[in-house]
Formats: sequence, C-alpha cells, structure tokens
Amino acid sequence: MNFKSRLLDAAYWLGWHLVWRLPARVAYALFNQAAHIAWKREITGVRQLELNLARVKGQDSSDPQIRILSLLTMQSYLRYYCETFLLPRWSKARILKSVRAENVEPLETALKSGGAVLCLPHLANWDLAGAWAALYFGSLCSVAERLRPEGVFQKFLAMRSALGMKIMPLTGSGGTYEFLRDHVNQGELVALLGDRDISKSGMSNEFFGHLASIPIGPALLAIDTGRPLFTCAAWYDGESMVITFDNEIEFDHTPVHGRERLRRAQEVTAQVLRNLESHISAHPNNWHQLQPVWRDLDANHEPSK
Repeated sequence: MNFKSRLLDAAYWLGWHLVWRLPARVAYALFNQAAHIAWKREITGVRQLELNLARVKGQDSSDPQIRILSLLTMQSYLRYYCETFLLPRWSKARILKSVRAENVEPLETALKSGGAVLCLPHLANWDLAGAWAALYFGSLCSVAERLRPEGVFQKFLAMRSALGMKIMPLTGSGGTYEFLRDHVNQGELVALLGDRDISKSGMSNEFFGHLASIPIGPALLAIDTGRPLFTCAAWYDGESMVITFDNEIEFDHTPVHGRERLRRAQEVTAQVLRNLESHISAHPNNWHQLQPVWRDLDANHEPSK
C-alpha cells in the first residue's frame, strides 16, 4: 500500500472510530469546515463538481453563482460523510425518524406483488436512504463500486450490510446482473444509482442536453423480470432528509431479446433520466457528483484556475 493509500485508510479509520465520540454539533462543524477547505483549495473534485453543476444550470463554470453553489454542495457532501460515519451507531428508530418519504405509496403497492427496481441519483445521503429503505420495505439489494484502498471499501461494505442492505461488490468479473435479477425475482427491492456509468458498460443517452454514458442496468432489470421500475431522489430539508418517489415508469412489458431489448432499455433509460434531471435541477446543492459524467467535461483535462 502506497503512502497516499495509507493516509486515506487512516483518515477513514479516524472517521469510523472517533466521529461518533464527538458531540454531534462539533462533528458536523468539523466536516463543514473540511468542506470549506477543500472548496477553497479548488481540488480536482471541486473543479469537476463545478463543471457538472454548470451544465445542470446552463451556465459557464466561471460564473460566480456556480462557485457559490459548489460551496453549498461540498458542505452537503461532507455532511453525507459525517452522517455515514455516525450511521452505524444510530438506532433503527432514529434512522426511520431521520427520513421523510413523499409519494411512497405506488412503490409500496408494487412490492406487495413481487420485486421492484428503483433508480436514483447521487443526491444527499444514499447510504442513509438505503438503510431507511431496508427497514421500511424489509429489503434492499444493490451493488457497490470497489474503492481503493481495500480497507476503506471493506468497511463501507460491512457498514451497509450491518444496516440490512444486501450489497454485491462491482468487480467487473461478471455475475452482478444475475445477482440483481435474482433478487428482483425473489420479491426484493433493488436500488441502483443511475447518473454515472461506473461499470463502463452503459449506452449513450441525452442527459441535460448532452450525450453521456449512462447505465441501462435498471431498465434491463425491469424489462427482463417484468417488474415495475421507479425513480426517486433524496434531498436535505434542514436536519431531516426527504426521499421523493416518482410514479412508475410506463413502458411496454412485452418480452424482447437481442437488439430490440437494448433499444427498449435505452428508451426506458431516457425516461428515467428525465426524472433524475428534474430532481437534480430542484436540488443541485445536494448533487454530490465529483466525478466526470460527460466525456467533454473532465477536470483532469481542464487547465487549473
């Protein structure tokens, strides 16, 4: 393990083992200050965030309003980390109390007759959303992008599993789709992030007016299993978090194969993206997207400010 990996591993170790010992007010204040430091230094992740936010807002990334928005978003992002480090210490009652659900009834109804697929963007705290969903619906299955160093990834994996989520590491070695499909067929809720292609197997689709490689997995799962597909998004409302659920995505459930299957998945994904765009546009300060989404927007290829 190189020095950078050791340093990152140590930082996460401190987060998991020390943050919960601090008064909540102090912990949140420290993470808020860390957000301000990262934002002020304009690290690569912050510059990527500003490129992404500028596209969402239809503004130039040099616009002062984007700079202000990126600070709010970084504060929200570090709140996610603070909460996630604290989450394993929260009781089930506190997790349920921390989240307010809007329009959850259609998904509840769908789950009475079998499994369902849920797609959401990187908004607010998806780990808290997952913990809440596992408790509220009785099941939640997903995949996790493999992080480096390995120790950090294993800790996140253990945390999510302890909170009732069934997680399969995304390794690229195969079997992931079958794992998710089987759980849908077994009557469980499968939730997947859908605003960035982490598996590098997505298809080009229009996202905020520009082509991006977007995962079609949620659409394929709904097509192949014949089960309902929903979208939702989390956002912060003061000290609470809200999860707004959308109505079921309507599409032709007639079985299809080959190229027609992929074509339909792309069409269904386009519908999914319209819903995700609406949520991100409504809460851009909660969109924690510090990674490239569009091929023409990559902070690693942009001149430093």
